[in-house]
Amino acid sequence: QIKAKVNIISCNSFPGYDEKGVTENKIIEFRKQLVELGVTATYRRPKGEDILAACGQLAGKQKVKEEE
Repeated sequence: QIKAKVNIISCNSFPGYDEKGVTENKIIEFRKQLVELGVTATYRRPKGEDILAACGQLAGKQKVKEEE
């Protein structure tokens, strides 16, 4: 058995990457399924998305600048 903790982080779109993540309800359901299987799982709600500072957005913003 491997001891691990799963952090679930939603997908954040940014300029040049327009993919959309799943709904919060789907993330919560996925976490519930993991927990039922005995996996320690945490849903990390996004912060800073409104100012393009959420997970992955800062790196994406930099990549777009480099391509310009």
